[in-house]
Amino acid sequence: MLKSIKSSGVTAVLDHDGFNKRIRVVRYDGAIEKALPDILAAAKEENAEKIIVYAKQHDEPILAKQLFAPEGYLKGYYLGYSACIMVRYLSESRRQTDSYTEEQEIIEAIYRTAPRLRNDSTPVFTMRKAETNDMYQLSMLYKKVFRTYPTPVFDPAYIEKTMNANTVYYIMLDHDRLISSASAEINPELGHAEITDCAVLPEYRGHSLTSFLIEALEKEMAGKDIFHVFSLARASSFGMNAVLYHSGYQYGGRLINNCFIAEGLENMNIWCKQL
Repeated sequence: MLKSIKSSGVTAVLDHDGFNKRIRVVRYDGAIEKALPDILAAAKEENAEKIIVYAKQHDEPILAKQLFAPEGYLKGYYLGYSACIMVRYLSESRRQTDSYTEEQEIIEAIYRTAPRLRNDSTPVFTMRKAETNDMYQLSMLYKKVFRTYPTPVFDPAYIEKTMNANTVYYIMLDHDRLISSASAEINPELGHAEITDCAVLPEYRGHSLTSFLIEALEKEMAGKDIFHVFSLARASSFGMNAVLYHSGYQYGGRLINNCFIAEGLENMNIWCKQL
């Protein structure tokens, strides 16, 4: 749930994300330090375990003094200018991860892989932009692929709501069966889009479907004058991180215990691209 804070010298938009037990400051203008007392009070009131600020780079030292630490960078987040993702943990267990070095090794292994050549023998599937009447099949796809998910994509009404706002979905079909999808969540005020909601039915993996969908979304974004895109991938997923790397995205850091997805509370890798 998005809420605004306004006080002398600052306005900030907060995402009160009770499901993921976090508060995110997704944008702000002015002196961010003046909003921190309200942000901390809101976090304590909601028992949030983590505060995330998409910080303008000149505010990094100010937030560091207030016990925030950087976990990564998003290129082009603020109308072409980078944001540093600064975090403050309110729970010791939320800060701890025992998979960090293993996830580092996944990134290093991906850097050593050659780009996957698209196979001419790939079965012929149909790719198109999703329409609102696809919302039921989309929700079923997400239920089959993910045990848990950080946003309510299991609810067709939520998917319809996002389609009517600023989210574009592309889908892949095998005849009439929806087998894969990806979306771009556009932020027109800040001039960026997040590539997200990537899913492929297990029996259709290995055909580069996600990379085709991402390519289609990027073309659509460029047509809308959105030239900065980013994506967050489960740090434990070799496949999704490899798709982004070979699609020309640059690694930008890791968000620790960022959200509930798939197996539970997971670390997420940041990937950015300028179109």
